[in-house]
Amino acid sequence: MRVLLLNPPFLPRYSRSHRVPAVAKSGNLFYPHWLALAAAVLKQRGHTIDLFDCPAEGVELKLLLTLAVRFDPALIVIDSSTPSWYADCETAQALRETLRHSRICMTGHHATFFWRQTFERASAVDYVALGEYEETVADLADALDQGGDLNTIPGLATRAHLREGRPPLRPLNQDLDRLPMVSPIYKEYLEPELYSFNLSAHPFVQIMAGRGCPSNCFFCAYPQISQGGSYRHRTAENIVKEMEWIQKEWKEIRQINFEDDNFGADTAFARRLGEVVRVHKVDLPIFANISASLDPGSLESLRAAGLHNCSVGFDTIRYSLLEKMGKIQTDRSIHDFMAATRRLGILVHSCFLVGFPGESRGSMREAFKWACRIRPDSAQFYPVMPYPGTGAWSFYTEKGYLATASFRDWLTRAGAPRCVLNLPGLTPREIDDFCDHAFVRFHLRPRYLIQKLWQAVQSPREGLRSLRAARLFARYLRSKREQRPEYLPVQRLGRSETWLIMPVIPEGRMQRIESTSGANPPDAGHSDRKR
Repeated sequence: MRVLLLNPPFLPRYSRSHRVPAVAKSGNLFYPHWLALAAAVLKQRGHTIDLFDCPAEGVELKLLLTLAVRFDPALIVIDSSTPSWYADCETAQALRETLRHSRICMTGHHATFFWRQTFERASAVDYVALGEYEETVADLADALDQGGDLNTIPGLATRAHLREGRPPLRPLNQDLDRLPMVSPIYKEYLEPELYSFNLSAHPFVQIMAGRGCPSNCFFCAYPQISQGGSYRHRTAENIVKEMEWIQKEWKEIRQINFEDDNFGADTAFARRLGEVVRVHKVDLPIFANISASLDPGSLESLRAAGLHNCSVGFDTIRYSLLEKMGKIQTDRSIHDFMAATRRLGILVHSCFLVGFPGESRGSMREAFKWACRIRPDSAQFYPVMPYPGTGAWSFYTEKGYLATASFRDWLTRAGAPRCVLNLPGLTPREIDDFCDHAFVRFHLRPRYLIQKLWQAVQSPREGLRSLRAARLFARYLRSKREQRPEYLPVQRLGRSETWLIMPVIPEGRMQRIESTSGANPPDAGHSDRKR
């Protein structure tokens, strides 16, 4: 069967697979990892595939339709995201009008949670692949090819389920080694020069070692919506096999980025990975998202595996809130972690979120001071984004703290992310302005600039990387000044005593599934709110 996998047109350089889908302020553009992995599974099963990344390649709808007709697929798989959902549904309609014989399947976190609304909004969509979908779409292609029963495919919602009940769940894959490598798909169908990540050397490649996270951060989309609360990972040998392939077969790649939620959460795995990398003499540097709770021994093993720089979600200084989410960190543990990374020469990019329950101007100021005090290599400040399917979505919608009913309003006209929370005492504009100002203030401190100059002297490559990152963000700030301000119109909410009370952390889609021991949870895709 001929299958077209599509990262559809929306805005130039719109990064659907980023954790905050948008035209990134930093200029970052991620590989369409999930689509590429689904392509690899389809190809492994003998299907003929093509993969289009329209935002990366600058392909607009008219050209896409021409290319799609030329390929003539029997099945089209469309990735989707929250801000682009309306446009993605329109793209599905245009494809149906042009290729009436093709079946259309939509995927992505937003469609996973709002599968009913996706069918209702886009009559062209025949199926929705839920959660981790690479084997679901391959099973769909097999069934269409061979005449199988589509309504019983695990993880696949069909229009029949609108009438007959919820789709069957697909158990989480516990043997990730059985999946094919994604890197050969990237090399065959995508151009690495088009993708950028300002925390790594360029060009880079983006893969995953594992899925899921033992923390229960109620704002984090991947584990909350699709991957669950345990860290399932490939074996070290399987990962290093792909790293070796990249090093030998793709000479232009200068760094490997692991996009796991919590790389190295299994400390035995972290230590084993360091050993296997040394044996196989892979010397490409790596980037990963890691936790500040990693012990020095595991950090040393990851450093031996090539860990050069990392992103760490410090999130908030309110440790009691993090503890409720199962994310344990203290001043002491963070001090020890940062000391260990400096000793090992691992650069730390720190992530801080604004808009948690109880947030105030005072807590935002304290977060900025805290970021300066722990002295990471770089920092970002972002509003909490309550994606549908997360516990954050449940909390902020139930409390009436969403500033807009339109998902397109989650972006500016240019595609930059913006705050959609209107909180007691804090408007979306105040939160967005704080995030931008905090970023600039953090990176323009004299002490920080001296630190970066010294770093550039010691490592010219790092100096060039930092300069590229600074140039991209300066471009964003310049474009923001040149455009008319785009703030969501809201009515200011007065301060509330209940806002300051520590809430019960709500569950996301996967937590509800796991708490029912694999039984179908309440219909997470149904919402009485019209959007």
